Amino acid sequence: MNERIISAADMMLQAANINIDSANEICSVWKKVVSGVHSFKHDAEDSDQRMPLGERLAGNTRVIDLKNGVLLVEADHSGWIQYLRMYQNFILKGLKMNLPNLKITNLAFRVAGEKVSLSETYEQQLAKSRRQQAEMFERQEKELKKFSPAAANSGNKNKSELPPELLAKFNNITKIISADENDSQ
Repeated sequence: MNERIISAADMMLQAANINIDSANEICSVWKKVVSGVHSFKHDAEDSDQRMPLGERLAGNTRVIDLKNGVLLVEADHSGWIQYLRMYQNFILKGLKMNLPNLKITNLAFRVAGEKVSLSETYEQQLAKSRRQQAEMFERQEKELKKFSPAAANSGNKNKSELPPELLAKFNNITKIISADENDSQ
């Protein structure tokens, strides 16, 4: 066969910059490390009728992606993700020991069937965090405006409840902030 002809699967892996050997290595190390998870002592765990927790976790989870040190793992059910989170430190240490060149720093999880990738998860979390910060700043801004010098002149009773020494410090801080804003513009 011609050396320039490769399989479609190999083309896809090359396009994704994934080496077949390293992908297989990650999967096999994942199974090995997760199989090593042992739950707390439980009668059913030692019986011949049930598999140990680690083997059940390994059988119900799969490595999906590795990006920027975050390993995306898919589980068959959200209950398995709870177990993975409980044993996350153990799993990360095992992965770091067995795959030190990959520098895996964190694990991300999804339930099978969800179309979540690592980049989507990050972007969604970033947008949510920005919205929460903006809402928090708006609430704080409204609270601060209750105590501003303009509110005192309008007869706002919240302003009169401040002790004079605190009111003086608040006014000084307001002047400093205003001066800094004018200097930066």
